Amino acid sequence: MIGVCTRFARDYATARRKFLLAAELAGKSVRTYAHPMAGPSGEAMANDVVLLGDPDATRVLVITSGTHGPELFCGSGAQIDAMLDLAVEDLGDVALLLCHAVNPYGAAWLRRGNEDNIDINRNHADFTRPLPDNQGYAELHDAFIPAESSDAAFKAAEVRIRAYAARNGEAALRIATSGGQYTHPDGMFYGGTAPSWSRRTMEAILDDFRLRERDFVACIDFHTGAGPFGYCEPIYSGDIEHPGCARLQRWIGPAMTLQRTGKSATPPQVGLSSELWEKACGRHAAYVSFEYGTIPNADVIDALRAEHVLHRQGRNDWHDGEVQRVKRRFLDAFAPDSREWREMVIQQARMHIRRVARGLATEKR
Repeated sequence: MIGVCTRFARDYATARRKFLLAAELAGKSVRTYAHPMAGPSGEAMANDVVLLGDPDATRVLVITSGTHGPELFCGSGAQIDAMLDLAVEDLGDVALLLCHAVNPYGAAWLRRGNEDNIDINRNHADFTRPLPDNQGYAELHDAFIPAESSDAAFKAAEVRIRAYAARNGEAALRIATSGGQYTHPDGMFYGGTAPSWSRRTMEAILDDFRLRERDFVACIDFHTGAGPFGYCEPIYSGDIEHPGCARLQRWIGPAMTLQRTGKSATPPQVGLSSELWEKACGRHAAYVSFEYGTIPNADVIDALRAEHVLHRQGRNDWHDGEVQRVKRRFLDAFAPDSREWREMVIQQARMHIRRVARGLATEKR
């Protein structure tokens, strides 16, 4: 594991620079899907895509990072490691497609959501139909994100949140908190009212790399912030009856949990990226999230709430001392500055990525 920690970064510009350098070292070209906005220092932002292996392979393993802003720094390290470590040529009819920074705005500006406060992993709903209604979130919105950031305001809010849990149960509180909502544009886990730039870009990548035409497509999306420190929980969030679920269970084994059973580190949610892959690639898709634990979940949620309070107040001066303090706390909640954590990320990523790649290579049509 010597040197693997250098594959990680603590800011978007550095993560992108390392990813592009790894592609150069691997002798691969990069297809860049430029974001229309700039980062805090005026840097360009993009979803950068690299294909390794046969462009006409009948099976493709897609690895995505940065769906949730600062969670990029976990996935980016794993993508760089895969680019430099995984012997794609040994996988036969399997190509590797790396999508670096699904949500570059969130990664650069240290926001879970995008430039419109949209949580990309709640943005894959069908916006032509009535949207899911999270009444629990609506009831607690002003408690989750108080109008001010004082200790008194958060203590009063916590009384309301605990009262809700006492009436409805902890499972209901988990869904109210992070199940996804479409009614409060300044709120947490907001799914939006239309496809975001990030969703449209991933749909373009599906077309540009002909992923809908392949025999099998597996997608691994990297996430952080739920579960024990450093532990990778492969979570299947799609339809349990979808054939991709059974495939992933064979490939990964009992380490994979099923979100819709309510027994994974994250509760059942709506508008997830799994819907993109299952709709686009049909029965040939297999989508799984690698969820890495960081700090206790309550502390993660508190860091998220504090960052959202700043956003709700319109405090977006990147050089403001209080903004930077809250952003550092937020970053640490999703990407710990820890050698041990980074080594755990790489060890488990290598193991699970190889399992999925071998499964793809040997899956019978």
